[in-house]
Amino acid sequence: MRKLIIPAALKEEFSTVEALWYCNGSTRRVDALVVSWVKYEKQLRRLFSFFVFQHPKITEKTLDSVISAFVANKNLNPDTFISGINELGVTPIPKLLGDAHAGLWAEIKRIKVYRNKIMHGQHTGQGIQSAQLERDVIHIIDWMSALAEASESEFGYDGLKRGAYRIAKASANLSVQEYPFSSASELKEWLSKLQA
Repeated sequence: MRKLIIPAALKEEFSTVEALWYCNGSTRRVDALVVSWVKYEKQLRRLFSFFVFQHPKITEKTLDSVISAFVANKNLNPDTFISGINELGVTPIPKLLGDAHAGLWAEIKRIKVYRNKIMHGQHTGQGIQSAQLERDVIHIIDWMSALAEASESEFGYDGLKRGAYRIAKASANLSVQEYPFSSASELKEWLSKLQA
């Protein structure tokens, strides 16, 4: 089994993955991959939410209705979060990650194909070995680490820290110049139109 090296920025977020990685469970590699994928999705959601929460009309009083708009949309996923970030006019993720994007994204797309099968308890039909699962957990960590570092540098938020609303409101520099919504109901409508 490979040694799992987790960058400092991801250490807290990946403590559960690390526990799975080194446990004796027979499904530890699949379990580590599934939990890693959830963390990948969560980072993109938090980063996207960070930009949405910077909207001047989103306040403590309106936050619940904004969260409800997110909850009501069953089609939000990593691809739509990436699309939404692009539509908000901030530095797009491919540009943010620079030269590393193409290689990292190719791995994420490949993993996604069989991840969908695994998450639904289906056979992948790919005969994926333990060593591949280990490499894929590391690919997810590499993607998340690169995104965390680049987004922290560019926006002041890495998508890993909890409290995206609080961090967004404390941000000195607003990332989004013009929003395609001005209320929670318009946000809900805009979210429903996001395409991957």
